Amino acid sequence: MQLLFKRSQGKTAILSRPVFRLYARIEFEDDEEAIVDHYRFESAKLIEAVQPGLVRNTVLIGFVVFLICLALLAGLDRQLAFGAGLLGGIAAGWLYFDRNRETIFVKDLIHGRYFDCKSVIELARKEAWLGLITSFLRQVMESAKHWDGTEAMPIAALSKQEAKYVVIRGL
Repeated sequence: MQLLFKRSQGKTAILSRPVFRLYARIEFEDDEEAIVDHYRFESAKLIEAVQPGLVRNTVLIGFVVFLICLALLAGLDRQLAFGAGLLGGIAAGWLYFDRNRETIFVKDLIHGRYFDCKSVIELARKEAWLGLITSFLRQVMESAKHWDGTEAMPIAALSKQEAKYVVIRGL
């Protein structure tokens, strides 16, 4: 398994500040692809991020695009204008949501995904973060090779003080 990165830099149109883009993609070897297919890892979440503002902004952008389409096509048939506005709003909302979500699925990295970063430091953090979660996936895939069968794991007795601490704390 390899994690590939491509870095690029551009400027935003409004502020002329640099925007850093990071493209990340996983390349599997044949035996690793077989594991991904067999255990259906594509739809697994590597990282689940809670972003309450993202849903609100998605709905807001979809509604604004709906209203703009409705206003632009108001001279046409009302049903056609409403349908086009609804379709445009849903498409704009979906694109915004997909582009800005921090939740990462395995399929995102299989097919490749772009991440926008505000600074080089954020880009470096994102690279490190993606490297960490990819190594986690690698270890899960390695353990998946050995899920069949039985494994014995010896449990050593703890000292009296350690045992008391474990009982009180719950681990």
